[in-house]
Amino acid sequence: MRRSKRKSDNVDTLIANGTSINGDMSFSGALFVDGEITGEVKGNIEKQSVLSIGVHGKIKGNISTPFAVIFGQVDGDVYVTEKIDLKPGAKINGDLYYKVIEMNAGAEVNGKMVVVGDPKALEHKVEEVQAARQEDKNDNNQQEAVGVEPAKA
Repeated sequence: MRRSKRKSDNVDTLIANGTSINGDMSFSGALFVDGEITGEVKGNIEKQSVLSIGVHGKIKGNISTPFAVIFGQVDGDVYVTEKIDLKPGAKINGDLYYKVIEMNAGAEVNGKMVVVGDPKALEHKVEEVQAARQEDKNDNNQQEAVGVEPAKA
């Protein structure tokens, strides 16, 4: 028997189409939602939890998880510490905080999209951009200083 190498192929918990849950929920492993949840959904960060929302799935509340794959709808803020994959038809009505994103045509986010990651790495990139802008400015000033004098008649 062969084992799957991808963790996301395994589903530990299934909330089927037609099922409604009211209240906050915590999970570890892989959760597949094709029904409706009204409340906060939290995935276990240490267990590298994966939240998948099917085409019929709908979550009304904030989400916090390391990994997410969304086909359905979320009405609330989404916090993904590792990677989010927004499939065609995915709809997020709220702010999205992520480290890595894969967004397909037809997916939409109605809110802010904020990259979260290592603050030092982001600072380093800002410094590089500022240095490059300063070099461009210096090059432009140098070109102006080398200008040609007009010919006298």
